[in-house]
Amino acid sequence: MIAAVVQYAVPPAVSVLQRTPGALEAGQWWRLATPLFVQTLGWYQVVTNLVTLALVGMVAERELGRGRWLVLFVAGTVGGQVAAYAWQEPGGGDSIAICGLAGGAVVWLLARRNQASRWDVAVLACYVGALTGWGFLGIRAAAVGAVTAAVALYVNRRIALAAAAVCATALAAHADLHGVSLLSGMAIGLLLLVIRVGPPRAGRAAGRCRGAV
Repeated sequence: MIAAVVQYAVPPAVSVLQRTPGALEAGQWWRLATPLFVQTLGWYQVVTNLVTLALVGMVAERELGRGRWLVLFVAGTVGGQVAAYAWQEPGGGDSIAICGLAGGAVVWLLARRNQASRWDVAVLACYVGALTGWGFLGIRAAAVGAVTAAVALYVNRRIALAAAAVCATALAAHADLHGVSLLSGMAIGLLLLVIRVGPPRAGRAAGRCRGAV
């Protein structure tokens, strides 16, 4: 929010902070991180990213914990930035970091089978569905994608989550940064599941009970 205020109060800040092809070769290494803080598509990107960060971020923190949240945030950022500079795509926005959170949470909830909260699945599935529609056909398709995800959720939660993984792959194949960031989050989320970085909350609670006994 502070960065949004700054970019409207001092418009030249956008050109200094956004992702610019060729900037890294010129030694402007700060542009690896600063594009997260400027929303180059205007006020609607500011609002959309703030709202989705709150929703997806809440789901990721509740399901995975704060440590994993940070790891996935970084994973999405790195994956998206690498793809963006490789494809010479200018711009900015923190949606790639949000995608890292969403991708990791999708994998995590798929692994939990029937324990996944319907609300959490709805947030993730509709977010990825909207991104997919937007990435292929624009804003109207984004609405259709969100509605389709909601219908899939009504049928089966795991189908909705699996469809989100398929959408991420399709977006990446379409050379969309969001798809790469989603897949980056999914890959790191799978890795966290395998190596169990930090026991899940249920495990910690059980450990405390055993210790008390």
